[in-house]
Amino acid sequence: MKDPLRSFLAGLLCFMNIQKSIATYLNWKSGHTKHSYVPYKRQLKLFAEYLENRGITVLNMITNDHIIAYHNYMEETGYKDATIAYSARILRNYFWFWKGRKETSVINEEIKPPKFINTEKDVVTEEDFEQLTMVLDDRYAEDLVKKLVLHLLWDTGMRVSELLDIKLTDISKQGKQGLRTARVRTRKSMRYNLVVWGADTNVLLNNYLGIRLCMNTDSKYLLINPKTKERYTPRSIQRWIKQITEMTLIDKNITPHSFRHGKANNILEQGGNMRDVSALLRHVSPTSSFHYLQLCEKRYKETAGRFLKTAV
Repeated sequence: MKDPLRSFLAGLLCFMNIQKSIATYLNWKSGHTKHSYVPYKRQLKLFAEYLENRGITVLNMITNDHIIAYHNYMEETGYKDATIAYSARILRNYFWFWKGRKETSVINEEIKPPKFINTEKDVVTEEDFEQLTMVLDDRYAEDLVKKLVLHLLWDTGMRVSELLDIKLTDISKQGKQGLRTARVRTRKSMRYNLVVWGADTNVLLNNYLGIRLCMNTDSKYLLINPKTKERYTPRSIQRWIKQITEMTLIDKNITPHSFRHGKANNILEQGGNMRDVSALLRHVSPTSSFHYLQLCEKRYKETAGRFLKTAV
């Protein structure tokens, strides 16, 4: 007669261990979206730790009730709704992967991200941009690269990931009227697009290239830390912008993405339309551009006023 406990333990060994399932999933995920690997790994590690503390160690033991309990736990321990929603999206994708391999009975449709209101994002205005760049002295190498970054963000509306992915070979020769382009890849769609910047930015770029090309490094990227010889990180750019904002006493929470909002706002204020915003910000879906219409109060009022009775 077989030992029931031994039979039970042997049965468990046939199921996928949670840690192994996460490693397998991340290996698959990194094959087509490498930038997701680190945040996905962090969120799944927290989920695994929560389950293991409650004696759940194999994938097949997880139910939808465990996922609901985990997100309730996150809320109780102070995680923001945006983080919980992000976790829900990751778990939905994780269980979708394993359901396709018939390793889980979790119902993906029941994994619902919580609804929440995004905090209003600050927009960089032209006046803000002038103040931010005014405190930097581009005669010094450290200030030069910071000023170049601000100019590139303002002129192009690039995402910080796109900016840091630019290689020296992606940059074109200087064109007419001092304009210059670079080929950037959007990580969301993995598509390549062109960005264009103006003459003032190009002057800063040419000055920086004199320093960059003298760096003893095999790296092909444009923006390189001279100490580590590695690419700057998004955190470095965020820290720079926060420090510069504090120096100017601008009462806004300015981030690299604030320049993207500012670019859209500036296009609309100068008479551009949604098609211009969609093209210049390289939106995959045109519907992404309509949000910026409300950020531009002047243009939004003009559009709304066309359909309202106004005073003579």
